[in-house]
Amino acid sequence: MKTRNFALTLCALALSTASFASYAAIVFTHIGENAPPATLGGHSMTPFLIPPQAALAEGASTGLIPGNPFAGNLTISPNSIKYTLGNSWGTDPWPGNYLGPVFFTGWAASSRTLTLPPNTKAFYFYLQNNDQDRIADTIVVTSSSGVTSGPIVVETDYTTPDVGAHGFGFHSTSGESIVSITVQTNEPQGFGLANFGIAASIATTCASEGYTGTKLTWCKNICEMGYTGATLDMWIHRWINRYRDLPYCAQEGGGEEEPPPQET
Repeated sequence: MKTRNFALTLCALALSTASFASYAAIVFTHIGENAPPATLGGHSMTPFLIPPQAALAEGASTGLIPGNPFAGNLTISPNSIKYTLGNSWGTDPWPGNYLGPVFFTGWAASSRTLTLPPNTKAFYFYLQNNDQDRIADTIVVTSSSGVTSGPIVVETDYTTPDVGAHGFGFHSTSGESIVSITVQTNEPQGFGLANFGIAASIATTCASEGYTGTKLTWCKNICEMGYTGATLDMWIHRWINRYRDLPYCAQEGGGEEEPPPQET
């Protein structure tokens, strides 16, 4: 019966939407003093581009860390100060022979939050505390999903190659995105962040799926506006009543449309 098929379609949409909105695990990796990894959790990593970072004036305060090889921005809050390894920040390279820009929190800073570009699936960065005396410091990094490194004790000495610059990474396991990472340390003299790498996916949107006009508007209301409860239910009902199928975000696998229900 037509009514039964409609009910089954509505049920399938609700289940698919619930699956679409859920988040699987974010996993932390302590890279330590190893060179930047080519892959992280199966994601192919791409280093940030150095020239856009190097173009920033030495000593400039910035809330934007340029060089993302994909779309979107990496931001840091509060602002940090751009220095350069081998020049204004220490004299020796970090793991992987990195000699490039470093973003320093400033003195007496114990935390920073990195807001990642959209659709980030994996991300790594390196950190070195601003201390020349080989003191053991504690670092904790936490993703926006709540996954944390726990306290990691590192030895700091920015006058010795590779000592004290540690890498930290997070990756997704089921297509979810990593939104932000917060770094905390007990080092009273601040710390520097550098040598970033990322894996990202190209975002699928209602527009990229080719929807136009009313279908585009309704798709955005279901998939992209963040509506919940009665408002989301209303748009789902409207979609099914008119189009008899599923918008891209609620299809199994996020792509293929299911065939429209057939009357029996």
